[in-house]
Amino acid sequence: MGSIVPRLAQPYDVAAMDAAFREEGAVVLSGAYSGEECDTYVTQVQKYLAENPEEAEYAAKSLLAQFQGDTSVTLHQLIGAIPSATDMVLHRDIVSAARRLLKPLSDTILLIIAEYMGRKPGAPRQELHRDTFSWRHAPYGENPIALSVMCAMSDFTAENGATWVVPGAHSGSPIDPPPDWSEAAQVEMAKGDALLFRQDLFHAGGANTTESDERHILSFGFQVGWLRPVENSLLSVPPETIAELPPELQELLGYSHELVLGLYKGGDPRNALKA
Repeated sequence: MGSIVPRLAQPYDVAAMDAAFREEGAVVLSGAYSGEECDTYVTQVQKYLAENPEEAEYAAKSLLAQFQGDTSVTLHQLIGAIPSATDMVLHRDIVSAARRLLKPLSDTILLIIAEYMGRKPGAPRQELHRDTFSWRHAPYGENPIALSVMCAMSDFTAENGATWVVPGAHSGSPIDPPPDWSEAAQVEMAKGDALLFRQDLFHAGGANTTESDERHILSFGFQVGWLRPVENSLLSVPPETIAELPPELQELLGYSHELVLGLYKGGDPRNALKA
């Protein structure tokens, strides 16, 4: 068994958090969200899926669903659809950690994705992988290009498929072969905890071997501002919806620019919201 992912209690020690990213590649923030926040989020997602069955059907046939499998229920692009998602994605400690981590390679950051996943009984264990495979042509090394956030909206247990990570297995090439499973550690979390890990860290979703315990997940992440994100938020979230969102979330959804990348008519893309 490999080493253990550090866990921090509130108020989170910034120096310890940054050291965890450097040394282990991951950290758990205990109690990042309250039980009420978790329950509200899950209730809103389930209500949305019940009222919009076409969205559930679309997600089930999506490219990401092919990776997650038919034992997972998914909903992509939560912003604009799930009211509680805005504040949850803008969690101050998490966004600040992402800005610090990605600062060496980018002055701005973008939201990679914001999705719900429900891992049902029977969901198999994933293979160990690095999420940076999506950007396998980008540079890699000491400083990461992206950060993943896996939030426990219900308890994450060994039996219901808590996430596996390989502490210290970061900074390498996206196409490196995975390490042996003996080096991996399963990260069990209480409802409300959040696992933050560099996207160049080997990890995998665990197998849900229970008979009735569905694991509820809020998954999102941040990347350097000069990479194309997984979710095309400029298409998924209507401009009139984005115009009502907090300025920082507008930035994270792509209404921002990195030097001369992402301009609107040669200027700040938020000018498009005023047109």
